[in-house]
Amino acid sequence: MSERSRESPPETVSPAALRPSQLYVSAEKLSAVLDRTDGPDHEFDPLPVYEFDGERYLTDGHTRAFTAYLTDADEVVVEYDAELPENYDIARYRECIRWCEEEGVERVPDFVGRVLAPEEFEREWLDRCSRAAERLDRG
Repeated sequence: MSERSRESPPETVSPAALRPSQLYVSAEKLSAVLDRTDGPDHEFDPLPVYEFDGERYLTDGHTRAFTAYLTDADEVVVEYDAELPENYDIARYRECIRWCEEEGVERVPDFVGRVLAPEEFEREWLDRCSRAAERLDRG
């Protein structure tokens, strides 16, 4: 565990304040999470966040964050994702964040209208990420 993660215990924030690092939410996954959620009083695991250029972004848990927003939850628990640079390519996250900025997906509420059927989610998001990863790996 890094010093940063020991110094940064989980905290609570409004789901509407969270910054995403993906453009879309899968309708199938959203339906599954909503089925397990009983209104705004949810029991989600902490949502991982990482700081890029002075701003904290979700690194995972976008569907849970959007579910919390849709169910009018006042707050969600977030936790600093200290292992992100050890486990993932930071350049890939920066690329995704740039896409979000270009398309106006700056906060979790911006997922309204961006929920895609499974095939469309795979084509529009997962395939795009795979192509970017290949390009960055060749880099």
